[in-house]
Amino acid sequence: MQREINIRFQTCHLTVLITPYSYDISVPEKERRLVFYLAMEEYVAAHLHTILADRADKEAFFMWQVSPTVIFGRNQVMEAEVNIPYCKEHGVNLFRRKSGGGCVYSDKGNIMLSYITDTTDVAAAFEKYLDELSGYLSATGVNAYKSGRNDVMIDGKKVSGNAFFLKPQSSIVHGTMLFDTDFDALERAITPSGAKIQSKGVSSVRQHVTNLKPLYEKLDSPLRNIDLFKLYLKKCFCSEGETIDEIVLSDAQIADIEKIEAGYLNPDFLMGRNHRYSARHSGRISGVGEICLELDVEAETVTGCHLSGDFFPIKDGLEELVSEKLNGKEYDIAKIREALGNIDPSPYVAGLGTEAFLFILKQQ
Repeated sequence: MQREINIRFQTCHLTVLITPYSYDISVPEKERRLVFYLAMEEYVAAHLHTILADRADKEAFFMWQVSPTVIFGRNQVMEAEVNIPYCKEHGVNLFRRKSGGGCVYSDKGNIMLSYITDTTDVAAAFEKYLDELSGYLSATGVNAYKSGRNDVMIDGKKVSGNAFFLKPQSSIVHGTMLFDTDFDALERAITPSGAKIQSKGVSSVRQHVTNLKPLYEKLDSPLRNIDLFKLYLKKCFCSEGETIDEIVLSDAQIADIEKIEAGYLNPDFLMGRNHRYSARHSGRISGVGEICLELDVEAETVTGCHLSGDFFPIKDGLEELVSEKLNGKEYDIAKIREALGNIDPSPYVAGLGTEAFLFILKQQ
């Protein structure tokens, strides 16, 4: 069921149709690390029914901004995605998240968005969120639309990239909103593969992205002010009529979030596994992303494997399943393809079928 909300600013009047609303979750103002907000997502997801006990809709939404930070996906190799010397020299923080997807640069000009819902159909929650977000942007006068597996575009350029993370009884969706991001710093801080850039039909990261602020300036819209734009999104996602339903977390809840945050700061989690492989097969699969299969080979026999890339994992277990099928097998492409041909990767990785998975074995 949709409802209508009127949002009035000094020089414009916007009318938007929106679905049943979420609840704005906030914490007292304080400069925090990016991973605090990732931990906050996990905490809210785990306690959603308690936090929203007296609310009918079990959905939450919040926004956050951080100092310059690079955040890379759960299965990515940091050294392959991040310009580490540049980041160290310029004080750019480096963190790993638990969701899949690619590497992201964030600063105070990039609004990070978090949406948590009690459904375990994470793919449906992801599509719902992208539909709503692109619709809210379109209502402001820009040509916004969904594109590919996880992006919101405006006139062919990316303004928002998103990812998801499935928890036992809830789904987390989070993403970016490029409002006034420093694109010089973005281009220097991250180092995506040539295949990923080429898949976007551009020659550089900078050619593929756009900020909202200059678009709103051309429209002479009050939304060129970042605080008014954030208020607009908050009203879209979290209001009923003119009232924003806000829940402020307590000091005790914040302390629990900080305990979760500590896990993100663990050097072992940040660095991931430093895997030394004997054979590497990788490829970029349309609608899935980059997947790399690295194999340990001793005396022509497979002894271990590792999966990495910017794909979206739905649940754990694919790497273990591949290892089970390949360990002890002769390193022969035909035999490896035969062994992996019995695996259905679709329950583990969004959009990945058996044939697409086997495609990477043709790549060196």
